Parts: sequence; C-alpha cells; structure tokens
Amino acid sequence: MRSIRHKTLFAAAFAFAMALSSTAMAQFDYRCDSCMSQYTYCAGQPDASIPACVDEYNICAGRYDCPYMPIE
Repeated sequence: MRSIRHKTLFAAAFAFAMALSSTAMAQFDYRCDSCMSQYTYCAGQPDASIPACVDEYNICAGRYDCPYMPIE
C-alpha cells in the first residue's frame, strides 16, 4: 500500500514539474503582441472592415513567424 502511494505521489510531482517547465519555456513575443495590438486598433475603428484588419494582422504575423488569424 505504501509503495502505491509513493508511486502516485512521484507521478503527480513529475506531472506538476513538466507543466511548470513547459510554461516557463513558453516565452512572450512582443512582436506578436504588437501585431495583435495593431489588429485591435484597426478593429476598434468606427468604420472598420474586419477582413481588412485580419489581412493586416496576417501580413504582420508572417513577418515575425506568429500564428495566423483565420479569415472567415
């Protein structure tokens, strides 16, 4: 019984450590954030064309290897 609890505790600690290390490895990329800020500004305009804002974002994202936004 004690061996099972020890293994379960070890597995839980290992899973926690893996989750913590994966979030630490994911770094914030200010360039992708600047593309998103550009999109947010564009979409917030009174006469905004959302497809045009998405195109503008995707052009910016392509320059910095950021994830693309789908065009609906």
